[in-house]
Amino acid sequence: APPAGTHGTSSIPLAPAPDALVWDVSNFSLVDGHLVLMGRDEEASCRSRNRTGSSISESTNLHPAGSRRDPDLTADERSSRGAGRSTESETPPTSQFSNVKGLLWKRLWERKGRGVPKAEMPVVTVPDGESRNGSWESLLPPPSVAELDLTGDNVIVRPVHGSIVGEKFCFQIITGEGSRSFGCTSLAERDRWIENLRRTVQPNKDNCERLELALSLWVYEARDLPPRRRLRCHLHLDGTLFARTTAKVAGPDGELFWGELFQLATLPPARALTLALCRDDNPGQPVASITVPLAELAAARQPLERWYPLSGPGGGERVPSVRVRGRYREVRVLPIVRYKELAEFITFHYRELCARLEPTIAVRHKEELAGALVRVLQSTGKAKSFLIDLGVAELDRFDDREALIFRENTLATKAIDE
Repeated sequence: APPAGTHGTSSIPLAPAPDALVWDVSNFSLVDGHLVLMGRDEEASCRSRNRTGSSISESTNLHPAGSRRDPDLTADERSSRGAGRSTESETPPTSQFSNVKGLLWKRLWERKGRGVPKAEMPVVTVPDGESRNGSWESLLPPPSVAELDLTGDNVIVRPVHGSIVGEKFCFQIITGEGSRSFGCTSLAERDRWIENLRRTVQPNKDNCERLELALSLWVYEARDLPPRRRLRCHLHLDGTLFARTTAKVAGPDGELFWGELFQLATLPPARALTLALCRDDNPGQPVASITVPLAELAAARQPLERWYPLSGPGGGERVPSVRVRGRYREVRVLPIVRYKELAEFITFHYRELCARLEPTIAVRHKEELAGALVRVLQSTGKAKSFLIDLGVAELDRFDDREALIFRENTLATKAIDE
């Protein structure tokens, strides 16, 4: 039998409308397979921020303001309040390797005979009657009428790009009765909610073979555009809008630069990607567009980069074109029992594995490999040991050149950054 995809068939749109309502997920709890709005009226639980289209975007700029990968990840503790109220308490994965880099630097300082300043621990006062983790299960009011049944067939839980709903860190639940979008306070909180909801929808998820579809696309720039027009580039999959760039004004020479990265995961089955340039004040009428078969992006082993000529009404002297770089991946995920031997091998032989692969693989592959190893070892409880061992090996190699520690493109650096 063919593997089950990430989505079932549904007549409900697979992407929310740009003006879709976004609910604050911290006001919801999982109760017996239902996502229930707890103790507030519906209007108070909806987000009322003024939306500015894709001005609040998850896409990564080519020239980010800071060097950190995702500044919102530091809000993980603050954001855990929403997921903690609704799911069973569990040790967060990051606890396995929190502050590993600081621990490694401490070891280096001890080797050098330097003193390590003791950090002052902040005093946390907890009011009487309130638990440290903010648990409030005993104070929950009766559920209101707003709830979603997650026990039916073809329930879809998927992330939503921030450029569509105008808010970061959103996800969407699609049922046979409709769809609803929810907003979180951080990427970590959103991922936690999605994982818990999917396990509620499909408790035996790890024992089923499935197909995971993802698109990674850089939208760099466009040329030969109508001058001084405020334009966006819309990304459609089989006619459904999944993301869009920020709106920018084309220069007098018709050139426009975006430099935005879109990581679209958990996609429904699709055949074609359409890039459409649209005016910001009239998004329903594309200025120009091009349709790219996803098979073309999937066939290349490396991300495919090229200029695509756009077609549109009017047909002036110059043909607009857009430069993008993309990769479409279809990953067949086997039942977890099929990975048992591989996980055991990695758990007990990761030192030898990394030592053999480090000098032979290209830099562009190290980040992907390091991320995969961290995730596998995180599931077996060995992620912290793995990071410390790689870090200690890094210290040994650069013992006399401190300036290079954790600054080269090594597996240790990539794994700790992951």
